[in-house]
Amino acid sequence: MSRIAFPFLTLGTDAVHAGPWVLVENGREVVIEDPWIADWDSGRDVTLRRRIAVDLDIAASQLRIDIAQLALVLLMRVGTGAGNMPRTIVTATRREIRAGEILLEERVAGHSLSQRLLAETMILLGHPGSGAHTLSPSRPASKLWSDRIDLRLEGEEPRFPMESLSFSRRFAGRPEAYAPWYLHWAPGNLHRDFGGAVRLFLNSDRPDFTERLLAGDRATLQVVLADVMTQIIATSLRQSDFEQAVAESDSNSIAGRVEFWIRLAFPGQDIQTIRSMLDLRPSSFHAAVLAAADVATEEARA
Repeated sequence: MSRIAFPFLTLGTDAVHAGPWVLVENGREVVIEDPWIADWDSGRDVTLRRRIAVDLDIAASQLRIDIAQLALVLLMRVGTGAGNMPRTIVTATRREIRAGEILLEERVAGHSLSQRLLAETMILLGHPGSGAHTLSPSRPASKLWSDRIDLRLEGEEPRFPMESLSFSRRFAGRPEAYAPWYLHWAPGNLHRDFGGAVRLFLNSDRPDFTERLLAGDRATLQVVLADVMTQIIATSLRQSDFEQAVAESDSNSIAGRVEFWIRLAFPGQDIQTIRSMLDLRPSSFHAAVLAAADVATEEARA
């Protein structure tokens, strides 16, 4: 997570008491501990719930605004879509913040979801403020606090198997022994099932790397996924039958996955243009793929 230096005072964690997001399933609250919603399909609705309370006395002190003039608004947005930014805002709920706890709950229809579900909570300034400090927020809708949860929908975006092993033993005497990861796949038949044809090996001799990856470190995930995407996209584009394979294959095939990645990294560009970029402007090609591989919390973009 990166920190942003706002041009005005904001709220700290001691002013905002935000409970964890939970899934409501069969009347029970299940705390979300995995970024994947397992066994999901488009016929399954998703209900999100959380509780938030704001200590108005502390908030007024932190913002340097008299509590009698303090007006705060809670905004919850739920978005969906492929990639690192939600393409569609499914719901948006706005509530005035009073004393006491606020219960947020949104039921999102399964048929409206695609690839991922992102829920964002923000506390905004309600009306023009007249704080006692030059850095007090004064413009309505100034963002004073926010957080978000980003969930991937199982069944919507295939994952390939990962396996941790000692490279010093598996690749003894070979250059691969010193690599932090190794992508195992055989280029050729792009019609094959993606999940069964691709495997990512993690070097257990590098616990510094594997621990960051398995903990979901944003930069580590982005770099590894970008390398996987680059290898498979570049190799597939150089195959003469790539366009035919895409036309004949389903979304779970290697060709289908490559087509999805290409649309994500190079929106609106045709295959010949992308091939030309790969050959003539490889830095631009790699940067576009690296940007598309950003699947983490997007906190730096808040």
